[in-house]
Amino acid sequence: MRKSFVVLRHCENGLINRMTAPFIRIGLVMEHSLSFYRQILRGIKTFASDRPDWLFTPIAADPKALELVKPLRCHGYIAHIFHRPLGLKLRSLKRPVINVSGVLPDLPFPRVVSDHVEVGRQAGRHLVSSGLRHLAFVGYRSHEFSVDRERGLREIAAEIGTSVHSFYEQNRRLEDPTGVWRWNEPLLTWLRSLPKPIGIVASHDTQGAQVAEYCHQLQLIVPDQVAIVGADDDDLLCELSRPSLSSVRLPAERIGFEAARLLDEWLQTGSPPTEKTLVLPPAGVAIRQSSNLQAVPDPYVAAAVRFIADQAHRPFKVDDILRAVPIARRALERRFRKWLQRSILQEIRRAHVERAKHLLATTDLAMPEVAHRSGLTDSRQLSITFRQVTGMTPSGFRRQLKVTG
Repeated sequence: MRKSFVVLRHCENGLINRMTAPFIRIGLVMEHSLSFYRQILRGIKTFASDRPDWLFTPIAADPKALELVKPLRCHGYIAHIFHRPLGLKLRSLKRPVINVSGVLPDLPFPRVVSDHVEVGRQAGRHLVSSGLRHLAFVGYRSHEFSVDRERGLREIAAEIGTSVHSFYEQNRRLEDPTGVWRWNEPLLTWLRSLPKPIGIVASHDTQGAQVAEYCHQLQLIVPDQVAIVGADDDDLLCELSRPSLSSVRLPAERIGFEAARLLDEWLQTGSPPTEKTLVLPPAGVAIRQSSNLQAVPDPYVAAAVRFIADQAHRPFKVDDILRAVPIARRALERRFRKWLQRSILQEIRRAHVERAKHLLATTDLAMPEVAHRSGLTDSRQLSITFRQVTGMTPSGFRRQLKVTG
């Protein structure tokens, strides 16, 4: 329950008296073009559902826009700060600011962000689990979120004894790094030069869609020759991509909720959060056509994995696979170990859990129904299997993405 108070104390340059300031104006400094931003806003709205004294003021992420709304005297801001002029302008306002951007880590504002290294790891694990051994990255040299996502991918590459081919955006303009892309001849040349088949991780979905379009122009087959994974799981961009784009899900709604919580505490106590950066884990890969492949040269393993993926919504056993793939069980086990470094049963569990992840992230189904639709007998088996594969509970996984007031 929210603490009652009479005075909201020191907001850097003054006191907010509840007698003269019955409302608390919160500036929301971010664009609305991508689902990442909109999910953050939903999380903020959820937190503020029992705070009728909060007034929201949407503000374009531009210093000029902040100057125009300066007479409103916002009490605090939640901002996606992607370039320094915007950060400098916010700092000059002398009000509490919570930053939800992973671009510039050295700005003097508390932040709530995704674990970007783990984003890269999860994308890399997904590509490697398909049998790919050539990996690549498309991103930026200096933006923190891109640098960390590449680092996570390189960690996965090191585990299998390979390296990462990298391409970096050349444009030096200070603009939103998740904005629209421009024609990029060097990227076309780079894509032609890569070994095939290859898995590419794009630093965000806009770049992922760009890579898919360039592959279409170059007549490179996605995912057979080039498998692509983006990040942010923007539903419109991912479905607009040709073919549809796989993407790492970010906990954007949770980011918004936690940013609002930290700002509320700051406004109530007059003291900024003691923790400089709150890091929240991503929630797995939303698998779509751009990476839905098995790049395994062994036809028996590829056929078995395809069968497992197709049947993940129902219970089945290894014997069911053997009826569809004419090979002895012991021989198939050896081939799984050779090409995928896991057993047939481990692959079955992984497929059921991936199906459960999708349902947990995209629906509000109760756990027994999630279990049923994921090929598991009941919620108890779902919990056990999910923890074995991911190290966390199904409800914990869902909480990473969704919040309640």
